[in-house]
Amino acid sequence: MGLSEYSVQLSNCHLTRIDIDLDHYYYGNDNYYISLTHILDIGAPFPEGLRQYLRRSSEEESLELLTMTKDRGTKLHRALEQLTSGLELYLEDYPTTYEKDAITSFIRTLRFLYSDNKLPKETRTELIVADAQRRVGGTLDFKSVADKRRLDALVAGSSALDLKNDELVLKKPLRGRQRLVKFVLDYKFTGRSAYNHKVQATKYRQMNNQSYAKEPKANYAYIWRYSPKHKLRFDMQDAAVHSKQPVRPAAFNRIYTTALEYLGGFPEPPVLTIYPDSVRLFGQVSNKKGK
Repeated sequence: MGLSEYSVQLSNCHLTRIDIDLDHYYYGNDNYYISLTHILDIGAPFPEGLRQYLRRSSEEESLELLTMTKDRGTKLHRALEQLTSGLELYLEDYPTTYEKDAITSFIRTLRFLYSDNKLPKETRTELIVADAQRRVGGTLDFKSVADKRRLDALVAGSSALDLKNDELVLKKPLRGRQRLVKFVLDYKFTGRSAYNHKVQATKYRQMNNQSYAKEPKANYAYIWRYSPKHKLRFDMQDAAVHSKQPVRPAAFNRIYTTALEYLGGFPEPPVLTIYPDSVRLFGQVSNKKGK
């Protein structure tokens, strides 16, 4: 996939994201920024369900699972980005039932959320955000506005919705008047929901509000997780609540401190290895145009 670079002037810094294959690297005002996901990988609580699985599995099985899950999640994230950018997907490019079902489940979700069959003009996808004070960069999946009543129905799940004729339908009519709210949405393709997901989405919302300070603030953050075990094929959660307790931005601050303690301080910029576009056994290496 090679090298690509994106730069944007945010309210709190000038942020550059460098993509090398499947990895993102962030630089704000020419300083290295550690990624939000890397902080969570190091400092956040390890999901108990995954811990139990790894205890029962060999090293090879564990590595295979983690690699497969990451690759599949990356592929599906890109698929949903293409959909929300208005592009058509060809399902032959997604050969597994899991992939096809995840994509169609997401389509059903957004068709319910936006019953007029179009995304609001405020919608942004793959949006680069930053916490300049802590030198943290990240890319949130989706930001938009929607009727809070429909968001609440998605969170309520099967208690508020049915799946009929491949569409999500309300069991009871919506009450009250439409109330448009701005929110961020994070996509997940994991076996179960985790506390870390809510901390991540909550932090994305905060970073968005810092990075785009002149825009109306996002007041809500949600996690949409594809879940074939659920009746509706997805699980939608409000990031602000975990086990009936509030999830506040301070939760990330504790995780950030733990991660830096583990790393022995803020890490040095990584050495980036960039491979050529093509290789051959003998002779000159060609570029993308074959010259």
